Amino acid sequence: MKDLEKKLDAVLQQMRDFIDELQERESAYPMVFYHHSEEDISQFVDGGWSLPAEYVYFLRHYVVERVTWATGDYINLNIYGARDLIRGQEGYNYNPVTDEMIEDWPHDYLVIATDEGDPYCLDLSRGDTAVFTAPHGTGNWHFSMAYDNLILFLESVLIPPGLEEMLPEESSVAYYELTITGEGKDKLKTLLLLKKLLSYDYSQARKALEQPPLVIYRGVEAGALKLEAELQAIRADFQKRKISLAEFIE
Repeated sequence: MKDLEKKLDAVLQQMRDFIDELQERESAYPMVFYHHSEEDISQFVDGGWSLPAEYVYFLRHYVVERVTWATGDYINLNIYGARDLIRGQEGYNYNPVTDEMIEDWPHDYLVIATDEGDPYCLDLSRGDTAVFTAPHGTGNWHFSMAYDNLILFLESVLIPPGLEEMLPEESSVAYYELTITGEGKDKLKTLLLLKKLLSYDYSQARKALEQPPLVIYRGVEAGALKLEAELQAIRADFQKRKISLAEFIE
């Protein structure tokens, strides 16, 4: 469990850092950090739900509300913290209007997040944190496994749209920016590379090279390493800089 806690701490810190940076860039960004009271957590630990220890740890440390994630494949993902978890079941396993349980909902499924109505759930009968999802509005719930565990689910919100296929398995998500800073040892080779990367014609590439610095790449580490090798091979003048997710998607 200690290793899982360290991994959870790491991804939660990445999420906090992302939110902090967004708030600095956009002062109107609607988010709130708060402190849990013990009552917030004990209602789940002492209640009728048999929650995995990993998820209880998450509830104790995920202290953000009024934040939605439009990263990865998500449109407007709302991940529930301790204060919102019970309310998050409404409309899925519980009808607050009639004060009745909804019969066609899988009894052991706990909604931990929603994206525009599509639920993300833990199957509490399993005892693990595999995350299942299903499209809403189809008449019946047809769930499939979305992520093997909670950590992978949380990491998925830190992936910009369209980059999932570029990420190697079992790797942390890091983003880099590569910038051309001058002509390099061979100006012609640098121009040819700019033509290829930026879909420029020769005159456009030459004009761009006359006005450095020129950002030629922003993306995941795998792509940065590949391009860095090309730049080194032609002895180009360039800089490589690690950037945050907020910088990448701005």
